[in-house]
Amino acid sequence: MPSVLVVDDSAEVRSVVRAFLASGTGFTVCGEATNGLEAIKQAEVLKPDFVLIDLKMPIMNGIETATVLKRLLPKTRIVLFSNYTDEIGTALASAVGIDLVLQKGSLSDMAHGLNTLTDRRNPFG
Repeated sequence: MPSVLVVDDSAEVRSVVRAFLASGTGFTVCGEATNGLEAIKQAEVLKPDFVLIDLKMPIMNGIETATVLKRLLPKTRIVLFSNYTDEIGTALASAVGIDLVLQKGSLSDMAHGLNTLTDRRNPFG
């Protein structure tokens, strides 16, 4: 089962995402972080398949964090999950190694996006 590190400064968002992913989506939450620096430390230890990350966070934002994570863990898929997706263009997202940009609000869209990336990661099952 693919593992997900959930990174958001909102405890409520982390809790909702964790509960949703645990409800039979085929993903497991391996850890949580409240900011980019914490995410990097967690990811180095946990080596998740996915990092689901917010854009606007204290200490390091999602773009800065994604840049470091891709350098440290190039096989880990980065999904930016934010209310501020209009502030990041797909070119910038791709340039820093973000695999997918999703608007917060729809957990089913998030699960669909993760599944799409899982299928692309391992097309032979």
